[in-house]
Amino acid sequence: MKQLLMLLDHFPPAFAPRMGYLAKYLKDMGWDAVALHCPHPEINTGFEHLAKYIENYNIDIKHLFKNHTINRFLSEFYGLTKFRHLWSLDDEAMYKKTQEILKCRHFDAIICSTASFFPLNCASRIAKETKLPMLIDLRDIYEQNTNLLSTNTLSRLLHKRQIVRRNKILANAAAVTTVSSWHKNFLSQFNNNTSLVFNGFDENIFVFPKAIETKKFTITYTGSITLNGEDSQRSPELLFQAVSEQQNKQNVSTENICIRFFTNEQSFPLIKHLAKKYNVENVETHGRVAAVEVPQLLYNSNILLLLASEKNTRGVLTTKLFEYMASNREILCIPNSGGEIEHLLTQSQAGCCINTLPELCAYLKFKYNEWQKKHYVEPHTDRLFAENFSRERQAMQFVNILNNIIKTNNL
Repeated sequence: MKQLLMLLDHFPPAFAPRMGYLAKYLKDMGWDAVALHCPHPEINTGFEHLAKYIENYNIDIKHLFKNHTINRFLSEFYGLTKFRHLWSLDDEAMYKKTQEILKCRHFDAIICSTASFFPLNCASRIAKETKLPMLIDLRDIYEQNTNLLSTNTLSRLLHKRQIVRRNKILANAAAVTTVSSWHKNFLSQFNNNTSLVFNGFDENIFVFPKAIETKKFTITYTGSITLNGEDSQRSPELLFQAVSEQQNKQNVSTENICIRFFTNEQSFPLIKHLAKKYNVENVETHGRVAAVEVPQLLYNSNILLLLASEKNTRGVLTTKLFEYMASNREILCIPNSGGEIEHLLTQSQAGCCINTLPELCAYLKFKYNEWQKKHYVEPHTDRLFAENFSRERQAMQFVNILNNIIKTNNL
């Protein structure tokens, strides 16, 4: 059985399904692994079960120092990620632990997965010292957010420093993987062996059910609504406008429609404000739910709402897109930012992207009329296409790349 060293920013029970599901399927594909990662404050993410499949270690920078005063300081300021990253404290702590493990374990390859920069420094040092082939998986990059590099001076300098260092590390990696076509095209300039591995859905809990009758025309949204000051990068306002207009024209009955948000509590005020502003009733706000509970919420819906970032982001493909596909329900994405979301919805026949109020009003009227006749909305998802995004197939892609870089490294 081949051995994989996983150097990660996060791992379950934190919200880290991409590497968590890879760990789940590794042994079935001829691999075993050890994962090192930083502790994370998230609880009840629904991915706790994924931590059991491989040996894994939390890395704490406080272990770097024996001095109790320094440890107390670090305990108080541990959340200051800029401070930690500026001095590469997390990387140093992971490097020391990795060295301990390497004394008693043999590995065939390294995978380093991150949504920022850590632990690229550590992974690069270990790969250079061990001469093991390294696969770097980048889930997010600074350049996808055009606003990020125009923040305060300290952040801007840190990001630029990390980008220069990241690009050098990418050039020396055996392979690179990432999450969207935009990311793949961008990162290919630093490493020609860059592949696209989409995020996906858990095929054990999302099962492409048939449409079921619902008592109300139900629109459901799951996930966060990112807030930036008073503005929202993912705003449902267009939906509230359209529902309000359709109610005023009596094309939609207030009593027969339900809009449900399962989101972060910080977004509740925004949702309630929009409901009041547009006089839309039967709007429900619920907190986050465990991952295993999400499928049933989606199955008992007629329309699944996907909120795209309105501006200043590129290549963002939320995991919800693939989970919605596997729920076999009509997907409505607003606004239509073009690009890969629209392309995938068109290919899968799972839904559409809409950008204007008249278009959305016409869409809601059509779907509501269909629901009135059948008490459900007929799904048209191409199951064979959607099944390409299962977590098992995603793991198979990673394993194929790992096998190839080992083969190349041994030539």
